[in-house]
Order: sequence, then structure tokens, then C-alpha cells
Amino acid sequence: RALQARRQPGSAFKPMIFGAALDRGFTPASIVIDNPVVFENEADGKIWKPENYSNKFYGPISLREALVHSRNLATINLLEQIGVSPVIDFATRLGIRSPLTHDLTLALGSSGVSLLELTSAYSVFANRGLRTRPTFFIDIKDHTQKILAQREIVPVQAISEETAFVVTSMMI
Repeated sequence: RALQARRQPGSAFKPMIFGAALDRGFTPASIVIDNPVVFENEADGKIWKPENYSNKFYGPISLREALVHSRNLATINLLEQIGVSPVIDFATRLGIRSPLTHDLTLALGSSGVSLLELTSAYSVFANRGLRTRPTFFIDIKDHTQKILAQREIVPVQAISEETAFVVTSMMI
């Protein structure tokens, strides 16, 4: 299940949006608007009216506050400002390989990802921006402790150390 099952991460995807925003010049103190919005699909006329969990709106708030309180509308507003493509690129650098929807529902974690992808992506924040391929074993030894197989872990700088630090700081 950790490798194959895909689930919508919901708000667990928000740090990736905020990380992409930081890479585009935003700071934890940048202001984003948390207000009601209505989107109409021109093709079929369907209306999408996202809400915050609390059904309240908080107006201008900092990025830090928006992430800490998981404000849906502020995150949608932020995603609309920075664009969907930079967020998908950022998530890909973190190790997300599942296809991600190229629309604003991405702010609510609407795209299915595996548990392994999500935990691997979060590990990049904790590892100061370094991504390593998920490893299920480091070495295999026989009964005499002779190493039969060994996996080398090669880290890759996926995002800047600064972005990783700030996103981690914002989640505390």
C-alpha cells in the first residue's frame, strides 16, 4: 500500500505550495488574502466555491499564519499568484512522481499520491533540502556479519537549504 495506493493528501500537500512560493520570492511574512472566492468552469458552467474548514474568512494574513492554520482560501489565492506549474515542478523536485492536477484544486491536495512519495517529499524539508531515493535496506549481512549486499545512498540537492529551513520553521 505504501508503494502503490494513491490517496489525496489534502492539507498535507500545502507545504509544497508554500515552499514553491518561498522559491519565488515570498517570505513567511508575505501577506495573502483569505477571502471567499467563486470559480466558474466556462466549459460546463459548474461552480466551485471552496471554503475553509471553519467556514470563516480571515482577510489579509501572513503566509506563516495561512500554513499554520491550514487556510484553504489563502492557499488557493497563493497558488493562483505563483501558478500551478511552479508548484508541480517543486513537488517533482521533492520526489512526487504521481501525476498532479494542473488546476487550483491542487491547493487542497486533490491529486492522489502514494504514502512513500509524501513521506519522501517531507524528508527533503527535514534533510536541509537533500533528497535521497527511498531505501528499504542499507546492507544485508549473513550469519557471520559478512556484507552480502549494500546500498549506497546518494543525496541530491532538491531545493535550497534555506527554503527547506523556512518551510520546516513555518510548520512548527
